[in-house]
Amino acid sequence: MVAQNLARALIEARAVRPYTIPSMRVGGLGLISGATLVLFGVGGLRQIFSVWVRPIEADFGADRATVAGIAALSYLMFGLGQPFLGRLVDLGGPRLVVPGAVLAAGLGALLAPLTAALWQFGLVFVLLTSVGYAGAANATIAAAVMQRFERRRGLIFGLCSAGAPLGQLILAPVAAVSIDGFGWRPTMAGFGVALLLVVLPAAWMLLARTPAPKRASGPGLLTTLRLAFRRRAFVLLFGSYFLCGLTTLGVVHTHLVPYAVDVGVSAVAGARVLGLVGLFDVIGLIVAGQAADRWGGRLPLVVAFTVRALSLLWLATATDERALVLFALVFGLTDMATIPLVAAASAEIFGPRMIGALMGILVVAHQIGSATGSYLAGVGYELLGSYPTVMLASAGLSLCAALLSLNLEARNEEQGMRNEGPACCCGPRTVSGSSR
Repeated sequence: MVAQNLARALIEARAVRPYTIPSMRVGGLGLISGATLVLFGVGGLRQIFSVWVRPIEADFGADRATVAGIAALSYLMFGLGQPFLGRLVDLGGPRLVVPGAVLAAGLGALLAPLTAALWQFGLVFVLLTSVGYAGAANATIAAAVMQRFERRRGLIFGLCSAGAPLGQLILAPVAAVSIDGFGWRPTMAGFGVALLLVVLPAAWMLLARTPAPKRASGPGLLTTLRLAFRRRAFVLLFGSYFLCGLTTLGVVHTHLVPYAVDVGVSAVAGARVLGLVGLFDVIGLIVAGQAADRWGGRLPLVVAFTVRALSLLWLATATDERALVLFALVFGLTDMATIPLVAAASAEIFGPRMIGALMGILVVAHQIGSATGSYLAGVGYELLGSYPTVMLASAGLSLCAALLSLNLEARNEEQGMRNEGPACCCGPRTVSGSSR
């Protein structure tokens, strides 16, 4: 069923009225291809910070908490930029924002390894690379998909979002092997060159001539903030996504490879496990996109967070590579599955016209959680000398996110949106173009 719906969505994407680029015509399938490629390169690089942790520690003589602090600041900058960049896509489409983001990420990855001190590395990585990450992420891609497609938005958004875990799947082991042979500096710089020479031209060709949205834009960012936080359902969603970021990008994506090394697994094998998380992320994203189209966001989010908690409990007891592989399988199915589910939940509350700004606001929550989890996990490691207690705490927080999601249904808020009518720029309550 999922495969049939995926094939149908791609056929429908080809049927979208194409727009013209010199010597080629690009329709909805072009947008999907461009977004997936960008997330493969930029999103994949963003999600493999774990492979850099120990080499950077050794090079600069830093402790785990300090390096994790740089990751935390990177996640925070990534999150804070998304409401503004998502709003730009709401207003003008992805044609300038996304290629510009690839440029910034590529330059940052190229220049950061050239620095001589840890603070210089952190400055370049946080202020340049992370801003590039923010422009080629969930908020901008979600806005582009919601603008371009009327049906199967959840599935298409899930398909585009699968680019990042596919990048993680390929780039994590490649980075680990390259670090082992050449060092972390040439490896990171090489990824920057690849973004500039391969991903940037392709993104420009596929996205830069995308027409501006034809729908009237939603309210401004400040108005969107005010409307969003008046809704109990959105506040609960904000809290659950904070915990989502803490337990995924913050704890697992930053600390999984060091955790593997601590239990006696090689760094290359640990990077393979991180890559496997990306493989199962793809499956989880596609299934979650289908679930969002069929059931909306609430109940699938409860399931995703509960299964994630079980996987983190398992990780706390893992002592060999086979156990880590099993963790990668289960955790990966829930890791990024929350992306289309949260987008669906947002559309249920406000409709699709504010989705870029709303996803940007939610990503702020996610990345504050990521920053918090990254740093506190590093501090916990320094204090305790190991990670199992950190993983147990993360499992408990995932269960808290499940409880928040269970209470997302807010009849009063939905009725309030109907009563406010067009002042809130919301259409009928739909998820991925289908009536609920």
